[in-house]
Amino acid sequence: MTTFKREIEINASKEKVWQALANFGDICHGHPGVLTSNLTSTQKSGLGATRHCNFTMMGATAEERAIEWREGEYYKIEAYEIKKLPGIKTMIVDFAVRQKGDRSVLTSTMEYSMKNAFFDLMNNLVMKKMNAQLLDGILAGHKKYIESGEIVTQKTVLELDKVVKII
Repeated sequence: MTTFKREIEINASKEKVWQALANFGDICHGHPGVLTSNLTSTQKSGLGATRHCNFTMMGATAEERAIEWREGEYYKIEAYEIKKLPGIKTMIVDFAVRQKGDRSVLTSTMEYSMKNAFFDLMNNLVMKKMNAQLLDGILAGHKKYIESGEIVTQKTVLELDKVVKII
């Protein structure tokens, strides 16, 4: 299992950050690696909500579902059907928000495993660095989107230096 944990301060209230996160089908607004996303469940948020993501890389897609949800504070998603992302067996990502004075701190942990020894080697050589950078981009992308209202893309300039690496 490979694990990364990052956090970033956002110049917004905890409620505003949570509102953006809880729009479960709109992950593409703050995630520079997601081209489009949409809800696939009638449930718009909360435990069991599902979404489909089209990634900018290699035509990859994923079906994701909320497997834990604490309203206003935290959720964890599982990518349960991943296509065209070579070697990834499982992936779980969580998001937590807490107030810090007049700002908020958004924290995220990404955990994933590889399908076999060959992909474990590829992960150690190349993919680990790419996925760490991806998580940095996700947090910086959410900061940009929440603070400015600008939907981020791969070309959006992000404040990656504001991301704090915990693990």
